Amino acid sequence: MLQLGRNLANKYQRRTLRVLYGQTQAYPYAAQLSSAFVRTGGAIEGTTTTGITGGKAAILPGLVATKLVGENVTVSGAADDDRPFGLFANYVGGELSDIPTDQTGVGVWRGVGSVYEILAPAFDDTTAATNASNEVGTDTTEVYGASTVKGQLVFTTGGAGYDAMLAGTGPPPARLIKYLSANAVIVELLV
Repeated sequence: MLQLGRNLANKYQRRTLRVLYGQTQAYPYAAQLSSAFVRTGGAIEGTTTTGITGGKAAILPGLVATKLVGENVTVSGAADDDRPFGLFANYVGGELSDIPTDQTGVGVWRGVGSVYEILAPAFDDTTAATNASNEVGTDTTEVYGASTVKGQLVFTTGGAGYDAMLAGTGPPPARLIKYLSANAVIVELLV
């Protein structure tokens, strides 16, 4: 349940991840948040911070989760050895935390072929509009989402961009289905 704290302005806060098509494809996976993740500052494995403008939480629903040892997960940091595990389902830390501070259980949405709407700021809009407008239905122009160092999806075209993702950071976690606006995208999960 969403923890509103003392700020009633968060009462109408929209969740940044919504399942659109998931009746048979998507499933929430019960994972454990890494003990190295600092909820107050959003430090990822003690090296970076999520620092997402307007985030109101250290982890937003829709950020890319990376599997660690066992069932432990953390926010993807786009390192070469990161492998996407799914998309976080919960707000963690900050004003909107779904998870009490004494608990580590988090939900991660998984399922190849499941489709989601992701709202800003849970994705990086830097190249999404341009890449989406250049897509013409070929493998070289198809738009894929890779993880940024903040765990957001950032979109790049297929062909060389897709091959580079495969060579460096493993398969991309998502494919862009539709760019709605700078505030919303629809993606298909590939993990």
